[in-house]
Amino acid sequence: MMPAADSWRQSDRRFVVTGSARPRDIRDLMDRPFFALGKTPRQEPIHHRCGYSEVHVVSSGDGGLATLMDADVLLWLAGQLRGALNEGQWISRHVRFTPWQLFQDLGWDAGAHQYRRLRGALARLAATTVVTNIRNGLDWRDRPFAWVSDVRISRNVGVALTLPDWFLAAVSEPTRVLTVHPTYFHMGSGIGRWLYRFVRRRVGRQKGRWLFDFTELHGRSGTLMQRYDFVLALGKIVRAQSLPGYHLSTCLRHGTDYLRIQATTPSTGSVEKPVESLVATTVEKHVGTDTVVSLGRSKNHYVNHCSRRKYESRNFLTYKYNTLCSSSGGIFRDNSDPAGQVKKEAREAVVDRGAGVP
Repeated sequence: MMPAADSWRQSDRRFVVTGSARPRDIRDLMDRPFFALGKTPRQEPIHHRCGYSEVHVVSSGDGGLATLMDADVLLWLAGQLRGALNEGQWISRHVRFTPWQLFQDLGWDAGAHQYRRLRGALARLAATTVVTNIRNGLDWRDRPFAWVSDVRISRNVGVALTLPDWFLAAVSEPTRVLTVHPTYFHMGSGIGRWLYRFVRRRVGRQKGRWLFDFTELHGRSGTLMQRYDFVLALGKIVRAQSLPGYHLSTCLRHGTDYLRIQATTPSTGSVEKPVESLVATTVEKHVGTDTVVSLGRSKNHYVNHCSRRKYESRNFLTYKYNTLCSSSGGIFRDNSDPAGQVKKEAREAVVDRGAGVP
């Protein structure tokens, strides 16, 4: 239960972590490249534009941009703050915690190397500056922020730091955060971690099979890898089936390669935020099983078109970048499920239905 009348926000007080809480991720961070994927230092900035959203990430430190491994600290803090709000407590962007509590919740082994890992993560998070127009006002270019600031580490106090207002505002809304599978924090692949967060955000625990263009995934990730190497890395994940909660496969449709994803963990409840339905005005072809449709002049750039058979219904999602080229050659081919030519147009499109149950 949320405390009334903004009493939950105590800007001048320090929130002290006193117990365990399940880590949570912020939706806005899960399908956009806010972090470097590799473990080696990345000095090259990230400049990402998609539709109306922009993300620019730069580093001022020798350690490079904050990585997805470093973001574990943010996910843990988001879980602590969200858990406090669920209990009716106040929170603040000024936080203090003991390292061993973080190690215990995230499953890090105790030892001096983990303290060095934490110090390095905090240093990169503090040296990374983010500029984005996502929920950041019209003057967003004048409102850059670092992931953490005013970091102090001591044996007596533990770790004390300050989070940005943007982060605190996201955590304060329950529909803007999602829980994370515990296995995620033991994944060593940056590509695998990014793919899990993307799929958790876009597919969630919804039924059906969802298609994602490899070119779209490559652009969304913000990786410095060439597309061919990126697809090979995804192929290893598909063969290993190492994405917790999802089954992966690949297919080729109309000369374009797709990653096909199906949630293996069923939804345990309804989505907190209701879904807005829209109808697309144009469709490229009649829609059948595993067939990609054109979004036409629909109101939202990202639309899921649904079609129904007599005995079967499936959901499919494809993204189209107007600044990226489609794949010309097939790298993965899955002919076990050929496309059906059902003479029925798509009638309903669901906007941004990548929710799942928090």
